[in-house]
Amino acid sequence: MCDDKKSPVEFDYTSFLGESCSKKWTFLEAIASVAPVFGEAWKETTKQDSDPDSRLWQIALQSLSSRRSDESNLVSLIRIARDEHIERLQVIMPYSLEPDQITKIQSKANAVITTLPDDDVLIAEIQA
Repeated sequence: MCDDKKSPVEFDYTSFLGESCSKKWTFLEAIASVAPVFGEAWKETTKQDSDPDSRLWQIALQSLSSRRSDESNLVSLIRIARDEHIERLQVIMPYSLEPDQITKIQSKANAVITTLPDDDVLIAEIQA
């Protein structure tokens, strides 16, 4: 059950797209791509050292791609948020999504998505 008083974790998808295009891999990311066990250990360290917004951002940079569709990235982002025990996710988009795109994302990610009027912002209520 989601607590309405709880503030949503915010993710700026517009900034993510820009950052992911110019992202340079760190040594640990390169090693983790070859030997996933190092990636898992690194993720555990990241979880302990940062707040939910920062963790989500770091994991998204490792997991999402500007080469994938927005629908696919948003489904993955919601799943990551669920794994991080985030119940409400506010996503700032560069543009509005079509209603059928939102329906597909809701279905695939098991989340209820609402949009803010006159804003390119999605709020995902994430189901456990």
